[in-house]
This record gives sequence, structure tokens and C-alpha cells, in this order.
Amino acid sequence: MIGGNESCIAGPMPVSYLTCLTYILEEWTGVDHIEDYLSYAVYLLWVLFPLALVFLLPGVLVILFYTSVLLLHIYKRKNEIKEAYFNDVWDGAMQMVATLWDGHGRIWHGYELHGCENLPEGPGLIVFYHGATPADYNYFAARLLIQRKRYCHVVADHFVFRLPG
Repeated sequence: MIGGNESCIAGPMPVSYLTCLTYILEEWTGVDHIEDYLSYAVYLLWVLFPLALVFLLPGVLVILFYTSVLLLHIYKRKNEIKEAYFNDVWDGAMQMVATLWDGHGRIWHGYELHGCENLPEGPGLIVFYHGATPADYNYFAARLLIQRKRYCHVVADHFVFRLPG
């Protein structure tokens, strides 16, 4: 095919860059018919890509839960002295965590909150459908805190409170 100092394009028969790369990999590794192994690797990537996506989102959510807890813990330690002087020491921490969750919901899921202006002043009851996850509640509570400066407390099944974070 090509000799020591020849390029892939020079010579009696020019070849494509992919063929040239395959030839170089065969020479470098000493494995014959490396294109069969590469096509098998591409096939495995194609087959396993949906599984990677299935496990990627829960991993990101768990990391976000623990990051939220860590940020609140750091904020609490940082502001222990200020507690004697301020009543609402958690407002800054809540805004920070709400911004973190709102950013994740908007970027990852395209989460939007419509009809927030229809919520009455004072106490109210917001009912989620039965398939809502704790992440859905976090997105909602974060957006509500950012838009309306209101907190939302949750009533949920006992298993939700056993989730880590």
C-alpha cells in the first residue's frame, strides 16, 4: 500500500484518510484486519449508548442532590456568626440552591413554570400528579422561590424521605 516516507495521498493509488488511518493502526499495533475490530467497537457503542443515557440522568440527579446538601452545609458553617445578627440567614442559601436546581431543570429538561401568577396570596394547596419525582418537586419549588419569593412545603409518601440527600 504505502511505504516508509510516502503519504496516503501520494503514490499510484490515493486512498481515503480513514483507510490510511486503519493502515497506520495496523502497522502500529501489529493487528491484521483492525477495521473488523473497529466496526465491532462502533457497534458496541451504538448498542450501549441508550444504557449510558439511562444511567447518566439519575447519576446527575444524585450528584445535584448531594451538591445541594453540601452547599447548604457550607453556607450554614460560613454564616454561624451572622445568626446572632440576622433573622433570615437561610435566604441566601435557599436562593443559591434554587438557582442551581432551576438552572439544571431549564438546561437539562427545558423545565418551565406556567400559571404561577394565578396562585393566591396566603396558604394554598398544589397537587402533583402521582408520577412526580423529587426532582420535579425541586424544579417546581426552585422556580416558585425565584419567581414569587414563596416557599412550598411538601406532603409525600414515606419512601421519598428515605432517599439519600
